[in-house]
Parts: sequence; structure tokens; C-alpha cells
Amino acid sequence: HEFARGLGVPIQTYPLFENALRHRDQHSLQSHLAAMASLMQPFNAVASQNPYASYGEPRSAQELATVTAENRFICLPYPKWMNAMDGVNQGAAVILTSVAKARELDIGEDKWVFLHGCSEANERLLVSERLNYSSSPALGMNTRQALAMAGKTLAEMEYFDIYSCFPSAVAIACEELGLACDDPRGLTVTGGLPFFGGPGNNYSLHGIASMVEKLRRKPSAFGLITANGGYLTKHASGVYSCQPLASEWQLPDSDSIQREVDSLDYPVFTETPQGDATIETYTVCFKRGEPVRSIVIGRLLTTDERFVANTAAEPQLFDDLIKHDWIGRRGQVRQCGELNLFEPV
Repeated sequence: HEFARGLGVPIQTYPLFENALRHRDQHSLQSHLAAMASLMQPFNAVASQNPYASYGEPRSAQELATVTAENRFICLPYPKWMNAMDGVNQGAAVILTSVAKARELDIGEDKWVFLHGCSEANERLLVSERLNYSSSPALGMNTRQALAMAGKTLAEMEYFDIYSCFPSAVAIACEELGLACDDPRGLTVTGGLPFFGGPGNNYSLHGIASMVEKLRRKPSAFGLITANGGYLTKHASGVYSCQPLASEWQLPDSDSIQREVDSLDYPVFTETPQGDATIETYTVCFKRGEPVRSIVIGRLLTTDERFVANTAAEPQLFDDLIKHDWIGRRGQVRQCGELNLFEPV
């Protein structure tokens, strides 16, 4: 049902999270563009110093926030340079081995980096079945478990690589971790997906390879990497350091936190909504700078069931969706052929 209504790739899906954050923070479109640019410009600054970055041209926060013919909207509220760049020619490799094998292969100890803590957890697969669009419990829970396994706190991390496909992924991760978006330690060791790039779903291997280089230069330091697959769906975390482990390595019980994630009180979803409704979040999709489709996630007022719908493809309606915050807007939803149509009142 999500594919039928236009959801199916990251550029259409992450904006739903971003607009939910924008509404919660009571931002206008312009103030939210500025906030996203402030969040992502430090990523660009790191990429501009990284010889492996695919899009390392230095860009100011003002440039990132300004919509132009080149930095055009892809899906509201993301201009081009707020999107992950996954069609890149990059490669990375990591050699995973035991201490005994490393010694057998005569790999110098100055190259050893240890995985001190790790964990993984998944949100519900379908975006339409998420708890909400401004948090990710699985992300927070698995990262806290990884830190606990390492016996470390967030304050003891010297380096971070927070998965950065879109600003909403970074902002939600920071909130789940209790990490300031402007933490002076920085949030990336590569430059992030919009500027460093990330080949397909292999970005985090580049994050690990880059973290290894950082830690080798400062063997006493610890670094945290968060990885994300899907649409804030599949989460994994790792804590790394050149310092040897103080005790025997043992895989954590990620099943326990997965059960906790699964036990949360999720909304009921309907594929055939009918009646009075309100918008929970939405986006407008563009093609070469022109709006062509809207995607609405809403709730029925009578049952609180969640649904996915579209609005009519009318230029005036698109213009209003772009210029104003439509979250909380009331209307009627009904089936229209194979689609659900939301009509504002």
C-alpha cells in the first residue's frame, strides 16, 4: 500500500520525519531550512577536508538553505544538498580477525582496533506502522546497549559517525542519544552521506574504515558509529578503540531490546480509510523543481486509525502545502480508484 501511494524510496520517506520535526519545533519553512543547514554544514566542512569525499566542495549554511535551480527541492522540505548521495564510485574494506590470527599474520599492534560494544534493533518495517515520526526507540535502545557493553558513556566518546542520510536521521539520532546537534566533537568522521557520499547501503563500512584511521592516530580514544538501513528502520551501533578489551568479548542480548521495541503501543493502520481525518505528517514530491505529487499520512478522527493518502494534483494546493504547515489540518479521506484521496476542508 505504501508503494501505491508514492512511498518507496528514501527521498520520499525521510521528509515525512522531517516535516514532523518541523511541526513539533514550530518552525516556518524558512526557519527549518536554516536549522537543517546549520546541522549539516559541519558535515560538509569535514567532507571538504576528506580526499575520499565525492561531493566535498565547501558550502556555507546559507547556500545549503537556499533553494535555487541547482539546489532545487527534491521532496519538501529537502533541497538537493540535504539528500543522501548514493550513486557514487567508492569502496571500503575492513579485515576482521582474532588477536591470535593477527599475530600469526604479523599485523602490527599499532593497527589493531577493537570492537568494545555493539548492538542492533529494528523498528517496524513499514513506515506507516511507526510509533510516530519524530523518534526512533530502536535507535536509542541499541546504542545505549552498545555503550553499556563497552562500559563507556557518551561523554567518553571522542569521535562519532552518526548515520546521516538526511537531516531528520541525524536530528532524531542526536535526540535519542542525548547528544547535542552542535556537539564540539562533531558528528561525522567522513563528511556524511550528502557530501562524502555512500555507495548503496555500504556507507557505514566507510564510517568504520574512517573511524579506524582516526583511532590509530589517537590510540587512547573511543569512537561511536551508528548505522541505519531502510527508513530509520534497521539500526546497529558499534563502540571502537585501539585499547584492548578488559574482559572476554561476548555478543550482547539484542533480542531483549527488540522485544521492548516490539511491545510499544503502535497505531492501528487501515488501507481503506473513510471519513473525517487529520494530517499527521506529509511531503510534496518534485520533478526538476516542479511539484508533482503529495503524500499524506493521517489519522481518522473517529477511530484514530492511521492511513496513507494523496491529495489532488492541483498547483494551487501544492503551493499551499509548500508555503504552510499542514500538519493538524482537517479534511475528508476517501478511496478514489486504487488510491486514497485526502481533501482539506
